[in-house]
Amino acid sequence: MKQWRIGVAFFYHESHSFVREKTTIEDFKREGFFKGQEIVDVYTGTKTEVGGFLDELALDERFSVVPLQCAAAIPSGVVTFETYEEIEAGLLKELKTAGQLDGLLLALHGAMVVEGLENAEMSLINAIREEIGESIPFATTLDMHANISPLLTECSPYHFGFKTYPHIDMYEQGRRAASAIMKHLGQRKLYEAACIKLPMLLPSVNMRTEEGPMKRMMVMAEQYEREPDILAVSVFGGFPYGDVKDAGASVLVIAKDKERAQTVASSIGEYYWGIRQEFLVNLPSINEAIDMISELEEEKPIVLADIADNPLSCGSGDTTLLIEAFLNTDLKKALIGPIADRETFEQCRKAGKGARLKLSLGGKHYPEFGRPVGLEAEVLAITDGIFYNSGPFNHGLKVDAQGAAFIRSGERDFLIIGRPLSANDPALFRHIGIEPSDYRFLVLKAKNHFRAAFDPLISKVIYVDAPGVATNKIVQLPFQKIPPGLWPINQEIQ
Repeated sequence: MKQWRIGVAFFYHESHSFVREKTTIEDFKREGFFKGQEIVDVYTGTKTEVGGFLDELALDERFSVVPLQCAAAIPSGVVTFETYEEIEAGLLKELKTAGQLDGLLLALHGAMVVEGLENAEMSLINAIREEIGESIPFATTLDMHANISPLLTECSPYHFGFKTYPHIDMYEQGRRAASAIMKHLGQRKLYEAACIKLPMLLPSVNMRTEEGPMKRMMVMAEQYEREPDILAVSVFGGFPYGDVKDAGASVLVIAKDKERAQTVASSIGEYYWGIRQEFLVNLPSINEAIDMISELEEEKPIVLADIADNPLSCGSGDTTLLIEAFLNTDLKKALIGPIADRETFEQCRKAGKGARLKLSLGGKHYPEFGRPVGLEAEVLAITDGIFYNSGPFNHGLKVDAQGAAFIRSGERDFLIIGRPLSANDPALFRHIGIEPSDYRFLVLKAKNHFRAAFDPLISKVIYVDAPGVATNKIVQLPFQKIPPGLWPINQEIQ
């Protein structure tokens, strides 16, 4: 017999305060906007937060799923207030018509920026609390790069941040969040939480959890989680392109009592602050990176990662300075992409497979980061751009690139797509007949997420300091709203 009805919702966006384009309702509808049973149909069987919610709730027949609303858009510019208002109103309407709920599971990012709002996620949570009342327990999942407020713990203690970067534990954190609500209701296991902010804003390129300083942070978090009175420890790096007052790193601890949670959070935070310098790295310039790969002899492909134009850090996916420099070398057997260029894709689509074309590639959105590159190419294949992720990152999720064209110019191949997408899954290439492991060089629009699926295929990754909106040099960004004295933006803090 069903005893408890658990609502499931998702409102996910990572917002860049310094890109030109705003994020609108159409961006959410293109990426993922679902209500009711659609949510179950889309996310069942996927390694996502919502997939985790659904699978965990299914383990106990006393719990039933009440799917509400899910809205997600690819990382991009600040969300317009009208868009946020429409999505929030839709979720609140679903809550009103859902009947009495006993709990709520909410997947968030934590770095959404909305015009006219101080903290978008807190505004949403406060509105939800007002609708469902103070007694209904709810839990959230949060991205490791969330810019969170300590006020989050006053609304609920149950917040679970990703522990991996690349983020391959979304599903597991979704299950942990659902388990917490189930135990809260079924076993009356109640917890408290504490969150501390640290006065530091970190670039994310050196946050991989396979190595380096963030790996040590996650090891520490997991050690504390083995203690019987600690339910969860989340370490957040923050999103360095969000110009908001809650920007920066933080630690959130869920424990049996508030004092214990605060003590553990403070201890972890002290260590985190002590290793902050390790997150800062100098990357090779375009010319330095090309010189480096020219000297390498590897059996598997070598990757040049154009991190500043990574679409999952809000890059446009079409900057050309690195591409142009690479094309001016004698390096062959290379795959370049994906390049988001709707105009070029349509030109290829209309010409069709086998056509030879003169193209003006990329450089459409931010010409200051490279003008369009002229080249002659043959169209080898055209698809609708729809594929399913095959790697660990968002495994099983349907992705729509809004068209894809596989073209060849000499001994360089290119993937052109209809909208910005990071090169995070080999299926993006394989669905059109490209095998990434066949190449000597991969020039990718990506940062770290791609490594979850690509590391077995490649020999080495060189992160390139090419210009772009997602630059590693965050101290150069024109911040106005972040807290004063945030390190390393203000180096006076020692």
